[in-house]
Amino acid sequence: MIKKQKIICVVGPTACGKTKLGVELANKFNGEIISADSRQVYIGMDIGTGKDLCDYGTTPYHLIDIENPKKQITLSDWQKLAIKTIKEIDNNKKVPFIVGGTGLYINSIVDGYVLYDEKIDLDLRKKLNDTPLLELQKMLKKIDKNSYSKIDIKNKRRVIRAIEIAKSGSSISKKTKKKLFDSLLIGITFDRSVINKRIDERLKHRLEEEHMIDEIYNLHKQGVSWKRLEDFGLEYRYISRYLQKKIDYDELFIQLSTAIHRFAKRQMTWFNKRSDIIWVKDYKEAEELVNKFLSHEIKSKKK
Repeated sequence: MIKKQKIICVVGPTACGKTKLGVELANKFNGEIISADSRQVYIGMDIGTGKDLCDYGTTPYHLIDIENPKKQITLSDWQKLAIKTIKEIDNNKKVPFIVGGTGLYINSIVDGYVLYDEKIDLDLRKKLNDTPLLELQKMLKKIDKNSYSKIDIKNKRRVIRAIEIAKSGSSISKKTKKKLFDSLLIGITFDRSVINKRIDERLKHRLEEEHMIDEIYNLHKQGVSWKRLEDFGLEYRYISRYLQKKIDYDELFIQLSTAIHRFAKRQMTWFNKRSDIIWVKDYKEAEELVNKFLSHEIKSKKK
């Protein structure tokens, strides 16, 4: 039997400290980091996505700032790039650490989704684009309940893509699997009340100290449409509405804070469906797990 290449994933909800933990582990175990974040791939979306590039220090990182936000990186695009990067890191005798909170990205690598590049039906795409979001939600729920329960149904672009996939006879929730790697999944989180407090403190800091509103204003000024910005969700959606004077500053903070709290809850629901994630409280526990995994003392759990 051919020995599978080892990879280590650090996962968890937003604002739990995944990047910091991933960097510390990568530094300890001669690793490089692959970002598993569906928005950090885009250039110029720094504060809103929490890239925190200063936290990496000299640790090499990948799949951050690789595409213009006016264009789109699909799950299939990201998976191909991630697999290529994992192999390059391994060839350099280093350890791949996949760090992020986009559950579908993590699953596509760990479970080995076999994804196919599907041609876009332009007539269907135009029809769906012209359809109100509420009708699209009802349509998706009717034809693919599993996908409906897993995606951000307030994101019209993602709802449309899920409908296109379902109508093609496939599903984002049912994919052929072919595992390529031996994976260790480490999760870090806190009580929900602590997570919500961290979210609000971080949001306040990004708005008042890091000038997140200016970042999104500049993206629009550079040609990223309001619709495209809203499709990115969360910070980009609500700040775009604020900049268009659809909501005031107090409404911005309250609505965005609530949306991020709900997003963190959805992330935990997603990750809790995996029985192979080992949850840790701190760096020391994570370090022990990685050491044993790389020393072949423990094997990755099977679902």
